[in-house]
Amino acid sequence: MGLMLIVVPVAIMALSVAPVFEHHNFARRAAAEAARTLVLNPTESGHLDARNLVTTLAVGHHIDPGLIDLRFCGGDLCGLERGSMVSVEVVVRVPEVSAFLPIGDMTVTAIHAEQIDPYRSRP
Repeated sequence: MGLMLIVVPVAIMALSVAPVFEHHNFARRAAAEAARTLVLNPTESGHLDARNLVTTLAVGHHIDPGLIDLRFCGGDLCGLERGSMVSVEVVVRVPEVSAFLPIGDMTVTAIHAEQIDPYRSRP
């Protein structure tokens, strides 16, 4: 009986934290993929392509796209000149972290930056 008083709360905590790590891994991957998409398509439509890619990734991970906030270069549209840095910040809200504990919602954030290649030729 004493062992159950230790094992059950630890198991509940482990199961409660898992969605936070899942959403954080998604945010890291989405930020990296969106930045890479924008670097490979440094046009005005690149921002839209990156946003659509994050939405597609969210649907594939069973995350509601309405819980995601995507910011390019600190909230503005990125300058897309050769050699400039592109940064993408993905903020994901994790709704009701635990069904067992009344913790509430949490947010996880991931930022990824890449440089637009200054020497690559463009079609």
